[in-house]
Formats: sequence, C-alpha cells, structure tokens
Amino acid sequence: MLQTAPASPARPARPSRRHRTGTVLGLLLTVLAVLGAAGPQHAVAADADTITIGEPGHITVTAPRTVAPGEYAELRLAYTNTSNSLEESAPLTLTFAPSAAASVDLDGLTFLDGGEGHTYAVTGNSAAGTVNVDWRYFDEGASTTTTVYIPFKDTATGPVPLSASLTENLGTGTVVTPLGSLTINNTPAAADLSVALDASPKGLGVVYATFTATVTNHGPAATTAAAVRFTYPAGFTLPSATGCTVDSAARTVTCDLGPLASGASTTRTLGLHASLLTIGSHLTVTAARTTSTPADPTPANDTATTTCSALTGLLIRC
Repeated sequence: MLQTAPASPARPARPSRRHRTGTVLGLLLTVLAVLGAAGPQHAVAADADTITIGEPGHITVTAPRTVAPGEYAELRLAYTNTSNSLEESAPLTLTFAPSAAASVDLDGLTFLDGGEGHTYAVTGNSAAGTVNVDWRYFDEGASTTTTVYIPFKDTATGPVPLSASLTENLGTGTVVTPLGSLTINNTPAAADLSVALDASPKGLGVVYATFTATVTNHGPAATTAAAVRFTYPAGFTLPSATGCTVDSAARTVTCDLGPLASGASTTRTLGLHASLLTIGSHLTVTAARTTSTPADPTPANDTATTTCSALTGLLIRC
C-alpha cells in the first residue's frame, strides 16, 4: 500500500516587509541593499586573508583572520535551504569565548541583509557573548546572505575565538548543525606620530629664539603617552620650556605629551638664548619623538630640524 508523506504544517502569514527587520537600523540597511547602496561606512578590516567554517553550499561563516583595534570585523554569512522541505526559520548563533569580551562590542554590531529578505534581525549580546541571526521563511533551495559588522574596541587585545551553530526548523523536524570554530586575531595597535618644528624670529631678532614642536597623531589608534625631545647646540644657552625636563649638561629638553587622540595635534615650545660668542654660527635645533604608546609604525617622520644663524653677538635669524 502506498504511503504518503504527512502534509507540512501550514505556514503562518509572512509579516509585511516593514516588520521583517528587528531594528530600525536593520530596516535601513535592508532598504539600502535593495536600492544597491553600499553597506555601512565602517573601517572594515581587510579581508585578503579570511577563514571560513561550515558546509559550503549549505551554511558558511567567513571572517577576517586579523582585525586592528578600533576597526570592524566583517563576517559574511551564507545559507541555503538544502532540504526537500519548506522551512519556517533557520536561526544561526555565534558564540564568543568569554575572553573576547575585552576586545569586541557585540551590543554595537550592525548588519546588512543581502536583499533576499530572509534576515529579520541580528542581535548582539555582550553579556552573553552571543550573536543571534534570525533567518526565516525559506522555500526549497532558497538562499540568503547577511553581512555582520562587529566593532573591535580601541583597547582590544588578544585573540577572539568564536563558534557557530545553525538550527533549521523544517516542516519535517528540527536539524542542528555545528559549524565549528574560528579565531580572529588582533593586529597590534599603532599610532603614527609626526613631528614638525618651527622657529622664530623669522627675520632679524635679538639673541632670544623660540622653537615650537607640533606633534600630530595620524592614528589609527590614540596614544596613551608620548614624549618629544628638543636637542640644541652649544651656541644656545638658558633653555626654558614650561612643563618640560631640562638637561643643560646634555643640551636636551624632554616634554611629555600625554594622551593624544587620532587626528589630534599638540605643541611644546622651547626658548633659547644665543651666546655672545656665536657670531657667524649656524645653530641647528632638533625635535624628535622619543617614546609613545602604542608603537609608532613610521619612524621616518618622527624628527624635524631647523637652523638659525647668529649674525652678530646681538642678532639672530631663524
């Protein structure tokens, strides 16, 4: 006797499109995708070197192997209903190791639906260490893609391990598929500081000259501490610099800069007197970054010099 397969349970009416994203942000990103607009304008980590877990053709999670502090990890999620059944939902859960809490802000994630309309919401929970992707309503063979942008903190350190699991709620039952695990590594934080040096007077002046060092943080990270050091020749005497440490024997003046945000600049000024015995001399002053945290990846722009000339015992020009 022929046996027929039991009928699939009736599918509930699909909510209207305006309700199919769990947050206002999600709705906006879905609309942008449909209109062919670009995704969120984040500083997304370069994905030339990625890692993928899952089952190609069915469910995959692709992530960058490295992300710099302050950037976003771009996770690309792809799913296809490979069953011979209609599917009510296929929630995907990403579970982050407890140690990842120091590096990622799951509450601050954003996402972009690929335009297929299956992504109802993507929710990050920093306290639980999870990201839940709410995929719904798939015909047989239907596919979807979702991109999730996870912010890495400026203070991120250490690796970020995560695992993934898919739950398919089919007309014939529930299937759970573990996808495995991957690790996103932090690249070391870096802050490129450049030093420029200006001197006055530009024309003729008396034997006193001032030198102003401008230190600019080109990022990408903020600095927590830094210092710039002036070095001056024997033709100059009586150094003065507010808040700086003067070493007259070594003819150096060292100034702490304190924290400096990416894109910000700060200045330190040194005053010097020319000796009466420096007539005809060329007096070169140097300003250089000596220390900074985090590391400076571009030492070539860490030093600047300027030269003054002593025209007589009472006149100097810089």
